[in-house]
Amino acid sequence: MAREVTIVDAGLGNLASVERALIQVGAAVRVSGDPDKVATARMVVFPGQGAFGPATSAIVDGALGAALRMVIDRGDPFLGICLGMQMLFDRSEENAGHPGLGILPGYCRRFPLGLDEDAEPNARPPLVPIMAVEPKIEGGSKRESMAASIAAALEGDQEAAAAATTHLTSDGDEPPRSDDGNGEPGSDAAGTDAPPPAEGEAAPAPAPVAPPPPVAPVAVVAPPPVVHTIPAVARDNPDAPLRRLVKVPHVGWNAVEPTGEHYYFVHSYYVEPERPEDVMWVTSYGGIRFPAAVRYQNLLGCQFHPEKSQRAGLKFLRAFLLGGWG
Repeated sequence: MAREVTIVDAGLGNLASVERALIQVGAAVRVSGDPDKVATARMVVFPGQGAFGPATSAIVDGALGAALRMVIDRGDPFLGICLGMQMLFDRSEENAGHPGLGILPGYCRRFPLGLDEDAEPNARPPLVPIMAVEPKIEGGSKRESMAASIAAALEGDQEAAAAATTHLTSDGDEPPRSDDGNGEPGSDAAGTDAPPPAEGEAAPAPAPVAPPPPVAPVAVVAPPPVVHTIPAVARDNPDAPLRRLVKVPHVGWNAVEPTGEHYYFVHSYYVEPERPEDVMWVTSYGGIRFPAAVRYQNLLGCQFHPEKSQRAGLKFLRAFLLGGWG
């Protein structure tokens, strides 16, 4: 018989993929945000993504937080995923500081900017600086050609308008008149009835049509070439191993000790536990070692996303379902 697992819907997202992964490893899944149903569940998974803020504070101080503590205090299996794991600790420095559930002692810290780490094995710098050169296009760049074409078209319109004006004001020509449908002249373009000219009297010349104002072509300034310089250490010692800056948030696959498996991480904050014995697995990013998974009695938490970690993640969820703890 499949074990029933309740996934906590706390408004923190990341539910559908967790539900599918648990079903795949043989669980009977129920999703609920009702504190009464969560409090009576026999196995609970608390997933989350996003950040500490008003939503997490409402959970901590509300009935749902009390239900989560009740499950853990009762000794039933409990798994927190990503933000769900971070909320098990005392506090996070995110968004000027917000409290957690306070079940495990420790804090959530942000990865500092400017961290670096070893580049891939055998990576070496280029022997010469890399320069980005603006491509040379015969007759100017595409943008310059487009601007010239628009300017030429506008200039052609001006010439056509001037020719039409000259034609209208030439001797012996009359401005166009509308027809009322009976072969008689009707109202003119301005909507007024103009009397026919007297015999022998010249027709009045129409008002000249003003040509559109000239439009200057758009001046396109090419950006200066970008030159990448080689650090002095790499230039003077090309055989030295390279280092690279790491990005925050941390997004991607990381090897986890001591399992040797790779799991998928998406986070900008990491847990700093006060008790080393609470740490089950570790990994590192930018030279910082932090818990990939924590464990305390019936409580399990993972910073990675097992539902996105393919075979290794399914194996982790299966172990949780069967009572294994790595």
